[in-house]
Amino acid sequence: MENYKENNRIFTIYKVSWDRIWISFFIKEVPADAIVTITSINDGPSFDLKKGEASDEFMLNITNPGDCKMLPTGIYKLVIHSDSFSDNSSASSNIYVKELHLDNSINTRNIARQFIYFHNERAYRVQFSSKNGFKIKSSDIELPGLSIKQKLSSLIRRSRHNLAKAILRTIYNTEYLLFHRKGTKDIHKIKNPNILLMSDQSEEMGSNMAAFKEALIREGFKPHESLRAITTKHYSISHWILTLKKIAAADFIFLDDHSQTTDWLTIRGAIITQLWHAGAGFKSTGYSRFGMPASPAPKSGHRQYTYGVAGSKKIRHFFSEVWGINDDQVLPAGMPRLDEFLDENYIKKTKLNLLENYRILCKPECEGNSLEKRNNIILFAPTYRGENKRTAYFPYDRLDMDQIYKLCQDIDAVFLFKMHPFVEEKVPIPEKYSNRLADFTAYPNINDLFYVTDLLITDYSSSIYEFSLMKKPMLFYAFDIDQYTKERGFHRDYRENVPGKIVETFDDMLTAIRSSDYEFPKVEKYLENNFDHIDTHASERIIDWVIRGKAH
Repeated sequence: MENYKENNRIFTIYKVSWDRIWISFFIKEVPADAIVTITSINDGPSFDLKKGEASDEFMLNITNPGDCKMLPTGIYKLVIHSDSFSDNSSASSNIYVKELHLDNSINTRNIARQFIYFHNERAYRVQFSSKNGFKIKSSDIELPGLSIKQKLSSLIRRSRHNLAKAILRTIYNTEYLLFHRKGTKDIHKIKNPNILLMSDQSEEMGSNMAAFKEALIREGFKPHESLRAITTKHYSISHWILTLKKIAAADFIFLDDHSQTTDWLTIRGAIITQLWHAGAGFKSTGYSRFGMPASPAPKSGHRQYTYGVAGSKKIRHFFSEVWGINDDQVLPAGMPRLDEFLDENYIKKTKLNLLENYRILCKPECEGNSLEKRNNIILFAPTYRGENKRTAYFPYDRLDMDQIYKLCQDIDAVFLFKMHPFVEEKVPIPEKYSNRLADFTAYPNINDLFYVTDLLITDYSSSIYEFSLMKKPMLFYAFDIDQYTKERGFHRDYRENVPGKIVETFDDMLTAIRSSDYEFPKVEKYLENNFDHIDTHASERIIDWVIRGKAH
């Protein structure tokens, strides 16, 4: 009789909530072994929902329900699976299914969402209906409202770009047939594999890529390079032909950031690994901010990654969310640039070089070759504001140079500025303050400065990742946290995850510095969550796991 009652129960969704790209469904009296699945009503795909923090919460990522693609357009129902629905008299006893219903108090219009992308011309919609059973509808639509002139301009732009891309795809596919290695089924067993280090963001190699390149050479590999800045520069057709040849010939491709080329070019026959620099992994980017300005389209180059790299298993789901791939594709190897950063010989050499070349870092009483670091060096290193490299800036009106100089006098400190490379406007330091305030933006590697820094002040920058390894205090000057959250967003709680005290006004920042109020114990917690390995072997792990195919 109990089984009969169980089989006739109706399970109700009593709450639906959104967190950016995640929908959470809360179900009344859910069985402990329950699995909730979103299932197409037309024999399409089905996906299991992820269990949330609450026992009755089940979560769906619309940008990647499990197959590294958007939830396909269509109509779906939610079903719940549980062995507790079993009828002992039934011949079948494995999986039992019930459809879920929506509580009558929930207004389906209030929980619908629209995610705008592609220059505000298209939108991905998620709508709900409770008629004839609870249904979810996903659709991708062209937005109305564009004028005839705007539509014509968009059509011309797309046609021109699509023609250019079609020509380049043809070139690539021809080069793939001509130059890609044939005959070896297991890519990991290829002798002398063709390895390409590729960037579309800069013609200079970033620190992660540079460190990985050195490791490859030490291991006997001979990597090729393709470094370009296609967001700000135009390249000739001959350059594209050469670049596409390198991509076509590659067995392994390593990227250091988003590659616009992979948005429109399907790469064949290569394992693609993303060596993204942002070890901190809390600032919202990629698919974690789908539908916001500068977010990717439903199909983008991120989907082509075979692997990405993160610092620990505990945080890799943040990275998989950014790239729209699955958690097990994110390797907790650590950042290659940390291999050099943690090397004791490199640390000693770099500190000495800094003291020799920048006297502001030395104690005033030092003379000649007698160099000693001064005790109170503060480094201000915020991220940029704006959507991208072209529009990047920092609001210097949020800083009072007179008060900063007075602070430095009072506590016998120097204040260094290291602005994001995208910010072109120089720090407005008055000449009269040059004995205590200095602009180090032109210095190539911010990590070097961490060795001599006693306090790091930042906001939403990923620089905290490396600096935490110094086990020194940090202060977070988040004067625009509400606006930044709205426009940019985070994919883990900023206030809960930063390893230091947050201040939202300039005066509070000065007060915290004067009183040494940095909430320093948060640094140790941050280290525990973000690092599986604190050593100099990240590159070796990536080589073993990705190129040699060893278990990880």
